Order: sequence, then structure tokens, then C-alpha cells
Amino acid sequence: MSGKKEAKIEQLIDLIMDKGPLKDLLSDIGVFIIDYNGKRVVPSGLWKDLGYSDTHSFDHSWTQYLHPEDRKRVEANLKDLSNGGTEVFWEVYRLKDHSGGWRWIANRGGVVLRNDDGSPSVFIGADKDITSIKQAQEEASHRAREAGTLSATIEVITSSLDLDETVQRILEQARRVVPYDRATVQILHDGNLQVIGGLGFSDINLITDLRFPYPEEGSLSTRAIQERHPWMSNDVQDDFPRFVQVEEGKPTKSWIGAPLIAHGDVIGLISFDSTKKSFYTRRHLELARAFAGPVAIALENARMHGETYKLAMVDALTGIGSRHAFDLNSRFLFEKARREERMISMAMLDLDRFKEVNDDFGHQVGDVVLKDVSRACEKGLRTTDLIARYGGEEIAILLPDTKVEVAADIIERIRKDVSQLQFEGVDRSVTISAGISGCKPDRVSSLTEIIREADAALYRAKAKGRNCSVVH
Repeated sequence: MSGKKEAKIEQLIDLIMDKGPLKDLLSDIGVFIIDYNGKRVVPSGLWKDLGYSDTHSFDHSWTQYLHPEDRKRVEANLKDLSNGGTEVFWEVYRLKDHSGGWRWIANRGGVVLRNDDGSPSVFIGADKDITSIKQAQEEASHRAREAGTLSATIEVITSSLDLDETVQRILEQARRVVPYDRATVQILHDGNLQVIGGLGFSDINLITDLRFPYPEEGSLSTRAIQERHPWMSNDVQDDFPRFVQVEEGKPTKSWIGAPLIAHGDVIGLISFDSTKKSFYTRRHLELARAFAGPVAIALENARMHGETYKLAMVDALTGIGSRHAFDLNSRFLFEKARREERMISMAMLDLDRFKEVNDDFGHQVGDVVLKDVSRACEKGLRTTDLIARYGGEEIAILLPDTKVEVAADIIERIRKDVSQLQFEGVDRSVTISAGISGCKPDRVSSLTEIIREADAALYRAKAKGRNCSVVH
């Protein structure tokens, strides 16, 4: 830079330093100027807000207030600036304010004059407090992580139809969403909230068959259920003195209860306990609400599935599933295969010439034959397969996560086993014919379609002479 230009810059700096209004304006808009030689400063308004003196600018001692994770990087850049390695300083860092909190600062500037030895003479820059922007970014990132976690936990808890297993998964996955020391799942039953599972207790027997009256005056649980939204207490003893303290040595001090609502009906409550006072926040309450919805559906599905079989969803004669049980569970398994993009296979079996057995030996013998054949079919299946008496002497079998070739092998083994059965008073072999189909369900696939295909294959097996299986 020529001597004339340097002189003009120095004159301009002198003018700014001497003129109060101009100096104040630059300071107000975040501009700062450091005259190292004259030890003069036009501090930015932010610098004054932070409570730092002009001296901190001259000797770079302000770096002692940098966040430990930022200090080494910023000091290295300042050193590079001082040594002439660069003319520009452009950094984002955290700086401690006068209250001890951290403020995010965006700082950009450059050396406009240097001394003969290369050291900076005049530095002009601007800084800005971007703490609110950083906090918003962090909040957005945090919410995204929460959403991902919630989605993953929902996938886990809805992947089982066993009630006990579903409850255990709910409790285990809940900790990823809402922190707790102890948690319970409670179901409304006969005027009570009955605990059906818990986690975090020193002895699980403490909550076995534990029941709370519903409704109960002043109860936090009752309030959450009646108002149909989560309720929070950060001082349980004060909010509900009759709160049942199962762990006397480590009493619950903070609590969240979220009603479980399935298909518009409240079926129970999931509760989260903390032994710390004032532990839960409004955000925990929001997460509990988001978690409780899928939990209720998972519980209701598992409970319905269990009750389905308990309430005689079995064929009275054969002991295998009824047509109603098949219709109910096959839809669920088919949709599960569609959602998980897995194969599913279907088989339709029919006793050959069963009318002749009834005509020749009587319906009582025919009932025995149908019963024993059904049990032989069930015995040859896996626990994950679905079997039902579809109508008359026809048996339906649904094989989840099974390729058609594997299903054909399973059904063929069953067919051979049935042909080996012997029945008292029956002087002939009893055989079955079978039709098998399968697919990996997509948007246009339907359960009706693979049943129809299996039925068509069954008729072809009959046409081939019976006692055989045909794949669609």
C-alpha cells in the first residue's frame, strides 16, 4: 500500500476516533476498529454488552473467555493474522458474557494497515450475536433426533402381538423417549387401574396385581384420564398426598401420566416416575403424549389378539382356528407382510371324498376323521403359521414370511403324514388335496387374491386325481 493511501486511512481512523456521533453509530451497528499503535478502540455495541474493556482488544486477552472447544482454533487464527499469514479474520465462537453464560458470536474483519515489521496496525471488523440462531438450529436438530427416536421405538413396540412382550417392549423403549426411574403400564378394568407391567422397581412383586381405584378424587391418574391428555406433577407429595409410594426408600417426587387412547376410548395409562423433584418439563409432557398414542394401539392390538383366542376363536369340532379367527388374523398378517415387504404363502386343503366317509361310516366317525386330520395338519406347521377350518372339510393355512417353494414343501409333508393316519372302523386311507399360492404383497395385492389362487390350485389338485398338492 502506498504511503499516501496509508496516510489517508490513518486520517480517517483519527477522524472516526475523534467524532463521537460517527463513533457511536459504528459501534451501534456492530462495527469495531482497533488501533493497535495508538491503543484506541471503537468498540462494537456487542463488545460493550458483554462487559469487556478496550484493553482486551489490544493484547487479545479476550480469548481467555472463549469456550474451551473454540479457544485453540481462534487463537491459532489470531496468531496467523498477527504474523501476516492472512489479512482476514472470520470466525464463529462461543464467548462468556458477564453473567457466566455462553454467547455465540459471528466475527468477521481484516487488517487494513500493518507496521513495517508486519504486525497489525489497524483492524476493522464487525461482530454479531447469533445465539438465538444457534439455539434455534440446536432445537431443530434436537427435535429431529427426537422424531427419529420416537419412530424407531414405535416400530419396535408394534412388532409383537403377544401382550406380555408388547408391555415389556413399551417399557424398555419408553426410556428412549421420556427419562424415568420407574414406569408402569396400567389398564382400566372393573373400576380400577390395574398395573400389567413395570420397569425400574427393586422388586417386581411390589407391583404385581397392584390396582388403583378409578375414578379417585384428587388422583393425578384420574385427572389425566378424564381430561384425556397427559398430566405432570413435579411435587407429588404436595399435589396428591395419597400417592401410593411403592418404593418407600426412594419415593416418587416427579410424575407424568399419559392416558392410553385407542379408537377413541381410554383403555389405560402409562406413567413415568422420577425420584427427583421438579424433574419433568413441558417437553417431556409433549413426548409422553406422542408416545402414548402408538402405545395404546399396540396394547389394544395385542390384547385383542390374546382375547381372540381366549374367547373361543377355535373351531369347536377340530380344535384349530375358526373361520372368524382366520379372517381376523389373516388380514393383520397380510398387511404386516405388505408393510415389511416380506413373502407370504397361502394353502387350501380339502379332505378327499369326505362325503363318502360320512355316508359309509356315519357322521360321528366323520367328525373323528376331520378332527384328527386337522390336528395332523396343525402339528406339521410352525408356531408362526395360521391354520383354521375354513368351511366343511376345507382347511386354510397362512404361512407368513415364507416363500411359495418352502410352503409347498411344508404342505407336501403334511399331506404325506395325513395319508398315513389310521382310523378305527375305517377300512380305507384318508387323504387330502392341497393348493398353494403366495406373493410379496404390494399396493395392488390382496388377501382375497391369494386365497382365490390357492383355491384354484386346489381344484387342479382334485382334477389330477386327488391326494396331491399343486402350486399356483
